[in-house]
Amino acid sequence: MRDLFEEYLSESPDLMPFYASPPSSLLNEVPRPVAWPEPLVNALRAYNARIGSGAAFDGTELVVATGQQPGLFSGPLYTVYKAMTCIKLAREVEERSGTRCVPLFWAASEDHDFEEAATAHFLTKKDAPLSLTYAPRQDVSGLPMYRVPLEAWVHEAIDTAAREARKSEQTGDVVAFLHESASASDSLCDWSVRILARLFRDTPLVLFAPHLPEARRLQTEVMEQEIRNPLESTRRLNASGKSLSSIDFQQQVSKSDDECNFFLEVKGRRRKVVFDGSRFQLPEEKTDFTQDQLLQILKAEPERFSANVALRPVVQQHLFHALAYVGGPSEIAYWGQLKGVFELFRQPMPVVYPRARCVLTTTRLNKLMSKLGLTLQSLEQPLEHVEHKVFHNTSKDPSYQSITTARADLQARFDRLLKTLEGSDPVAHEMVHAVSGRVDDQFERILDTLARRDQDRVEVVCRQVERLQWSLVPWRKPQERVYTVVSFLFEHGWGLMARLLDEIDIGSFQQREVEL
Repeated sequence: MRDLFEEYLSESPDLMPFYASPPSSLLNEVPRPVAWPEPLVNALRAYNARIGSGAAFDGTELVVATGQQPGLFSGPLYTVYKAMTCIKLAREVEERSGTRCVPLFWAASEDHDFEEAATAHFLTKKDAPLSLTYAPRQDVSGLPMYRVPLEAWVHEAIDTAAREARKSEQTGDVVAFLHESASASDSLCDWSVRILARLFRDTPLVLFAPHLPEARRLQTEVMEQEIRNPLESTRRLNASGKSLSSIDFQQQVSKSDDECNFFLEVKGRRRKVVFDGSRFQLPEEKTDFTQDQLLQILKAEPERFSANVALRPVVQQHLFHALAYVGGPSEIAYWGQLKGVFELFRQPMPVVYPRARCVLTTTRLNKLMSKLGLTLQSLEQPLEHVEHKVFHNTSKDPSYQSITTARADLQARFDRLLKTLEGSDPVAHEMVHAVSGRVDDQFERILDTLARRDQDRVEVVCRQVERLQWSLVPWRKPQERVYTVVSFLFEHGWGLMARLLDEIDIGSFQQREVEL
C-alpha cells in the first residue's frame, strides 16, 4: 500500500488529479477575495468577543482555514500546530500578494464523537502519562459538542493535572485561567474554544463555530441541494475512494450507498440520515420523511441540520471561500476523495496544505538519547527492542566487544561465500544462507545474555528508555497526537505559544524537534 501523505508531499503525478492543486502552487496566483455574508461577519465578531479572542477582521479578506473537533483541555498538541500553520500561512499569503488574509479556525462544534474528545493526556513531572477522562452524569450520546455540558468535575481535573505537572512561577496564572474559563463556559465546546482564544490571543486567528444560528441559516442552500439530489455526493465520494484504491492508496472514507452527507438533530441529538429511494430515514429514531417534509423542516428550522465529514468542507467554502485548508496526514488523505463533491456543489476546492509536525523535547532528554545511542525513530519500536538496542550500544564488557567483533568478521565471511555461490550453485547458496542466519541468531543470544547480566544496569536502562518513550512517543504514537498543550503550559507559561509560533517552519513538511 502506498503512503498517500508522503506521495502528496512529493506531488506524485497520478495522485495530484484528486486535488485542486499541489501545496507548491498556492502562491502562484492568488485570487481576489470574496466578501463574507454580512450576518456571518457580525455573528463572528460577537462570538470572538464573547470567548476572549482579539482577532480583527472586516469580512473582505482572503481566508486560510483549518479546524478540529473540540476536546478536553483543547485536545492534542496537533490542534495547536494546525492553528499555527494556518496563522503563518495566512501571513505569507498576505506578504506575497499584498492582500489581507485571515487565518480562520473551524471549531467543529457540531461533531458528536464524545469518546474522542473526552480524554486529555498530560506528561507529568515523573515523565509518565496522566490521563483524565470526562464522564458527565447525563447521557451525552449523540449530543454535538456544543450541547455537551461542562460539569464541576473539570475543576478537579484542572487541579489534578497542575499538581502532577512540572511547575514554574507561571503555573498559577495558567491554572487560574483554566478555572475562570471553565466557570464561564456552558459546554465542552465553549471551554475548548475559550482555551484556544487565550492561546492565540496575540495573533489574528479568527475562531468560528458552525452551530452559530447565522451560519446554519447561511448553509441552507447547500443542505437544500443535498436533500434534492440525495446520494450523488455519496456516490462521488465512494467513486473517488475506489479510484484511489485502484492505484494502491488506502480509501479513507467509505459510506454506505444509502447514506446522506448531513445530520438532523432530534431533541438535541445528532442523527444520521439515509435515503431508501423514496423517503429519508433516521434509523436511530425509527422515523422517516418525504423530500417535501424534510425541505419544510429545513426552511423552518435550519439550525437542526449539520454537515458530515464529506459535506463540511463544502459548507466551509460556501461561507468563506477559503484559499487553502491546513490539514494533517489523515485529513489530506480523505480530502483526496472530495474533488467531485466540490464540483457537484459548484464550489472551488481549496489547496490542502500540510500542517506543521513537531515534537517537544528538552536538553535533558536529548542528552539522554545521545548517551543511549537512540533516535526518535528508534524509540517508536516496542520497549524491549529499544532496550536491546541500548544494551548493544552502551555495553563496555570486553567479552561483549570481542564477541561483537567476531560476529562481524564471521558475517563478512558468510557474505563473501554467499556472493561466490550466487548464480553458480543455488542449493549450496540456500544452505549457507540458512546456516548464516542460525549462527547470527546464536551470536545475538550470547550478546543479549552478556548485556543483561548486570541487573542494576538493566533496571537503570529500562527506566531511562521508558522515560524517553513516555516523553516523546507515548504509547509509540507521535507526541503531538497524545499530549495536550496545557501539559506544557504549566511549566512554560503562555509565552510558549510565541516560542512555538516562531520555531515552526511551514515550508518544511518534516517533523521538527523543538527543544524547550
